[in-house]
Amino acid sequence: MKAFHENRTYHSTFPFTVIMSNDIDFLAHWHNDLEIVYVFEGSIRMGINSETRILKAGDMAICSSGDIHYYDSKDSSSKIMMVIFNPSLIGFPGGWPLNVRLTSPFMEKRIATREEEVRINNRLSMILQELMDEYNQKLEYHEQVIIGLLHEWSGLILRHVPLDKINPQKDKRRITNMKIMQGVLEYLDVNYMHPITLADAARQANMSLFYFSRFFKSLSGMSYIAYLSNIRVNQAEQLLLTTDKSILNIALECGFTNIRTFNRVFKQIKQRTPSELR
Repeated sequence: MKAFHENRTYHSTFPFTVIMSNDIDFLAHWHNDLEIVYVFEGSIRMGINSETRILKAGDMAICSSGDIHYYDSKDSSSKIMMVIFNPSLIGFPGGWPLNVRLTSPFMEKRIATREEEVRINNRLSMILQELMDEYNQKLEYHEQVIIGLLHEWSGLILRHVPLDKINPQKDKRRITNMKIMQGVLEYLDVNYMHPITLADAARQANMSLFYFSRFFKSLSGMSYIAYLSNIRVNQAEQLLLTTDKSILNIALECGFTNIRTFNRVFKQIKQRTPSELR
């Protein structure tokens, strides 16, 4: 999977998938699809828009349509489940939620003080388990059952999780910043093979160098240079595994100016050299 704007593809015409992942690292990206994250074991750093949390076992995160999010497993280990689906399955083809947004995308496990809280928390966790079971077992009419469970999940979230009503004027700055960041991520994906500097990206965002540097890190969880290096190295990794091109040609094709820098950055990110991978 690539960074930036991810147009998800599914294994069938039914736009729903469940992914189990260990120690996932994933660059900042966004998509219209909803992404529910549940931590089974360990801990993982996750960023959604400008919020960052260390999620632990029992914690949940919800990426609404258009949210910029990333995963960082550096210095930690985890086992997580990701439930990803197109919001059209619950009647929101243009994105979910509509006219409101979650006060916080993170639902950290805590000791509930009221019986109702315990019931809701248990039911939300149980729905995710049932979704995974239906997806894996694929019994007769499993798609209808999955849609029903997704409706229940989204209804419980909207009923019991704190929400902020969207005020178009007050929310204008947040929406503008998200669109700027989305545009920058797409710009980097299209131009990573060229010598694009921090100043180039700042001009793309119409920001000063200083402000853009802080802005980019707050949403991506890493510096501009680190993010661009990760894009280039990830692309190089795919070419090393799937083509017979020379390491030098791959390095140049992915935006590195010399083989020494390529080897150093590749090993720093992937913990092994390009030749060791091949």
